[in-house]
Amino acid sequence: MEGVSIRPARPEELPSLDALVLRSKSHWTGGRAEDVPAVTPELTAADITSRHATVAERGGVPVGFYTLNEHADYLGIGLFFVDRPCIGTGVGRLLWDDLVRRAVALGAHLLGVGAEPRAEGFYQRMGMVTRHDFEHNGERLIWMTADVGALPK
Repeated sequence: MEGVSIRPARPEELPSLDALVLRSKSHWTGGRAEDVPAVTPELTAADITSRHATVAERGGVPVGFYTLNEHADYLGIGLFFVDRPCIGTGVGRLLWDDLVRRAVALGAHLLGVGAEPRAEGFYQRMGMVTRHDFEHNGERLIWMTADVGALPK
């Protein structure tokens, strides 16, 4: 994707990344950030390093990011968000490709995510398989997994 680069997130970006999450989630509420559910996650400075926080940026401005959670038996996608104006432009695919390369570099065999139902289609297109629904902090999520070795690199 032209003009977009991938790099590690920086702690001073926390407020802009939290705002990006709200804008991204507002995609499903007609662009109204005030209608985004209160369960919206917020990053901490510790998340930046411990969760492999990675940013896609254009012109020095973050347009998407992801975090990873290392577990004994799988690598979890903690957060994966693309800024609302960039949804459908290839930023998500660019971030996904980087995430898969990172998963391989970390030696992960299984990738897992508790996806919002509206993001299920994206994750399926990326090669993940729907397993079951579950509830977390009052929010319905969909557990999805993928064999890292079977994902396109």
